[in-house]
Amino acid sequence: MVMILQGQLVNQSTASNLVGQKSPGGWTIVRQLPRPGEAGAEDQTGSWFSIGYIATKDGKEAFLKVIDIERALLPREGTTLIGRLKEVTDSHGFECSILDICTKAKLDRIVRILEKGELPPLAGTLVPVPYILFELADGDVRKVVSRSNKLDDAWRLKVLHDVAVGLQQLHGQEIAHQDLKPSNVLIFDGAGKGAKIGDLGRASRKGMDANHDNLVIAGARNYAPPEQIYGIIPERWVERRESCDLYHLGTLAMFIFAGVTPTDRYLQELHEDIRPRVWQGKGTCEYSVALPVLTATFTALVEEIKADLPVWAKDELAQILLNACNPDYKKRGDPDARKRAGSPIGIDTFVSRFDRLAKRALVELRT
Repeated sequence: MVMILQGQLVNQSTASNLVGQKSPGGWTIVRQLPRPGEAGAEDQTGSWFSIGYIATKDGKEAFLKVIDIERALLPREGTTLIGRLKEVTDSHGFECSILDICTKAKLDRIVRILEKGELPPLAGTLVPVPYILFELADGDVRKVVSRSNKLDDAWRLKVLHDVAVGLQQLHGQEIAHQDLKPSNVLIFDGAGKGAKIGDLGRASRKGMDANHDNLVIAGARNYAPPEQIYGIIPERWVERRESCDLYHLGTLAMFIFAGVTPTDRYLQELHEDIRPRVWQGKGTCEYSVALPVLTATFTALVEEIKADLPVWAKDELAQILLNACNPDYKKRGDPDARKRAGSPIGIDTFVSRFDRLAKRALVELRT
């Protein structure tokens, strides 16, 4: 429930007090995870309305994502109560629908759901708690990269191949992830499952409406491609959705190998006259005018980080980065694929390249 205490609104929602409860499938909720912005959650991101827990069953652990409907009762600037309630219920329903499609299609590079539904109201309350239970990863790419300096190239390239396959699987179902970033790439090294893509809360699918579909930037701003930062919304699906996913894949590769992103460099190098307001600039420069500067800045960055790439693969990896993160969304992707009917981004090409490079890296590691 939501209470007024000494003139302040305090959230004591059902969703915040689930430790000890059991799901309909017999999973016991044992620990609440800190919310983004709280102590201990420096590496986490998430929804305003969601809370994470760890649940156990038969000696196994899982990640439980619950939806805090009562939190929607709390005032939030620029919103209405009806709007907040619709936002939280529509978003949860859409994510469940997307995950159902992934499960039915057996997409093995997308994190697997174990159970979903509603937890019954606690004693003295009236509000049930919608939830999704996921397989629990050993960590995510952001945590692994930031906490270890002993990663080998074979591991890096295997992760990139797994993620590329995941995007290929999603695109085959006409789904675009929209928010692929290091924290959404889950690692299952201990279970031997490799990397999987998680958090489809910002995904888009042809023929399915979502609350965030009309947003210029659906995912995290610090990973968004330049056209979105400059307010451009491409008309064609392949360029608005799939091209965005490919940009995120290239950004992930840069982060894994060099610990930087294109946005980092754009913020450092671009003059305020060129930067849009999202990048703390004047916001007077159009995307088409900024594009040559963006291209030159990014090309220089790729040349610089060649020193962080494996010597035997630096030229090919550099070309992959240039193709995947091209600031010009109309040219982003494999050049040969772009010449075909429909101008696809050629995600299959990136899958095969990362696969070949990952296998070569194993040979290099052994020798």
